[in-house]
This record gives sequence, C-alpha cells and structure tokens, in this order.
Amino acid sequence: MPGPLDGIRIVDFSVALTGPLATGMLVDQGADCIKVEQSPNGDLVRWLGTSIEGISSMFQIANRGKRSATIDLQQDEGRAIALDLVADSDVVVQNFRPGVAERLGIAYADVAAVAPDVVYADITGFGPTGPASSRRVYDTAIQAASGLVASQTGINDDQPRLLRQLIADKVTAYTACQAITAALFARERGQGGQHLELSMLDACIAFLFVDAADHEIVLDGDHSGPQCVAANNTPLELADGFATIAVPGDLEFHGVAAAFGVDTSDPDLATLHDRVRHPEKARAVHRAVREASPTTTIAEAEVALAAQGVPFGIVRAVDEIVTDPQVLANELFEEHTHPAAGRIRQHRPPTRFHGTPAGLRERSAPTIGQHTDEVVAGTGRGDRLDELRSAGVIG
Repeated sequence: MPGPLDGIRIVDFSVALTGPLATGMLVDQGADCIKVEQSPNGDLVRWLGTSIEGISSMFQIANRGKRSATIDLQQDEGRAIALDLVADSDVVVQNFRPGVAERLGIAYADVAAVAPDVVYADITGFGPTGPASSRRVYDTAIQAASGLVASQTGINDDQPRLLRQLIADKVTAYTACQAITAALFARERGQGGQHLELSMLDACIAFLFVDAADHEIVLDGDHSGPQCVAANNTPLELADGFATIAVPGDLEFHGVAAAFGVDTSDPDLATLHDRVRHPEKARAVHRAVREASPTTTIAEAEVALAAQGVPFGIVRAVDEIVTDPQVLANELFEEHTHPAAGRIRQHRPPTRFHGTPAGLRERSAPTIGQHTDEVVAGTGRGDRLDELRSAGVIG
C-alpha cells in the first residue's frame, strides 16, 4: 500500500517539530524521506519527553518511516554528499535561521543548481527579513508573537496563557505540508519546481485570524463583543465529569435547556432574533442549565443531549482517548515493537485514501544514523564509507 505520494523523494534537513512533522505527514502518504542529522546527538526532539535510545514519543510520530543519515554539512565532502542526495530528490525541507542554509551551501540557489525542478520548503520562525528574523525561535515565542497566547484570556482570566501543546509548530507543519503538496501538483501540471517561503509567525497569524480576530477584519463593524466567536465557550460541569456543548441556533438552545429540564417556553426566547432582543432572559436560561447540570451524570447527559440533537463532547483525559468507543470504531491506533524503543502505540495516518491506500512502509522512526551507509552508498561512495567515517564526514 504505497500511498498517493509513492515515488516522491524528500531530503529533510529540518530539526525539532515543524519541518519533521511536515515531511512526516508526506511519508505517511507514501513519500520516501532521507533525514539528514548531525552527529552525535541528531535531532534534539529525539531526547525530549519520554525517550528510549534516542526515540522519543514526539520523534517517533514525526519521523516514522524515514531513513536517517548522519552527515556533517560543514565539511566540503559532507556538503557534496548532501547535494548528490538532493539532485535526485523532489522535495527539500529546511528550517534553519535565515543565512544558515547559505553558509552550509544548501540554500535554494545551491539546490536548484543541481535539481531545477525541486520543491524547496524554506521554513523560518519570524520570516526571512525584518527586525526579528535572525532570532532563535521555538514554539513558545511564536505562540506569544502571533496572538495565540493573548487569545486564551477572557472574562475573569486576564493572565496570558500558553496552549499546553506545541501548537505553533504543528500549525506551521500542517501549512507547510499542504503547500508542498500544492507545489508538487503545480509541477505535475508543467509549472516546474519552486522556492516556498513560510514563517511560523505567518502560519499562526493566519490560523488565528480565521475566527479569533473579529475586530481586525470587519473594521467598520460593532466591536463590542469578543475578538473570538469561541471566547465564551467553557466546559459544562456534570456530576462525574465535564462536557462541552455548542449552542449556535434555535435547535441547540432549546435542546440543551430541555436536556437539563430548563423551561424555554417564553415567546421572548423562541428564536435567535427574540433572544438578541431579550439577552437577559437568554442568559438566565444558560445560568439555569449550568445550575442543573452538576446533578446529571455523564451517561445521563450523553443520552439527553443526543436525543435533543445538541452537538456535545465529553471531556476525555488523554489516557482515555485510546479506549473511547468511537476511536476504537475508527481503528485509529495500532501497536508494534520498535527495535530500539520497545512497545509503541501510534495513530495511523488520519485520512484513508480509498483509491491509493496509504500504509506505513516502516512503522518505526530511525535511530541516529541508522541508514547512513545505505544512503551514502547510494551516492556512489560505497567503497569510501570507512574513509568518510574516519574523517568525520559521516557518523
């Protein structure tokens, strides 16, 4: 089951999460990827969180199915090996600070000289130019600069809050993955290769502005409400847990009230327009729902909300997700034994391609330099491996 990107070859110079996750999703869809790492530690994400033999949980998910080669790009011979690799590639990805790829000799101009049709993804933190462009960047910096942190505040909650996940890295990775696929599609239609520039800052601002910058888009509107349409969403307390609900229209408003035994027969509450004219009555209903819900169990709430057609979700702890009945029905997770890290449970690629089924060729992420000899030999240097290793060109 090779997948829709079977035959696409990637050389990935990126580190941490943004670039590796972008290429990892392409690998999940069938692409072949050579991950170029630096000895002796390789990608720093190997060592973050739960890690065994340089295989961390995050590294496993972002790098499963790739081939790892340790090559010193600061040596001329290492640079020559890298350029030989990219000469046969379709996609090159790097996320160095501006100027680093140029110093290493793997910038777009260098790569395009040997692979004119390459799709070259150049991922930065703040952008290629500007006052912050040269700063070192991790997820937290972009969460702050893009507005994601500030957007987590609300009524009685004025302290900035980081999202407790690497959201800026992941948003940028998904954006980069889509852009790379679009560029490959354009190349397939005869447009040739191209240089893609994407900053984490731009990706995260675009992500935020879809629904959380209400006053900054329709500039002449009424800005008395919150910036984000989801600003007032809070979990609903139940007797043995919490649920989240969505009440955008009449069906949901009356449905959630009925689920918790709250009367909404007042004509002033009949329609959305009625409730807009009588906001205090509408707020009184919401308060009554929240006063009634703590006496209702999760099981009772699920039945009542589903019967009323109210969109809802039960708040699950992370360790509960893998055994959730719907997740089990989706057959999302699988287990295997990693040769270095032991038992691994991971999700399958979330999209099922029924015309070009995508199955992981290799379930495990590579150990540091696991495929160095294979990769370097593929450039015609198979008889020089010992020499190159002694010189520190390869690990």
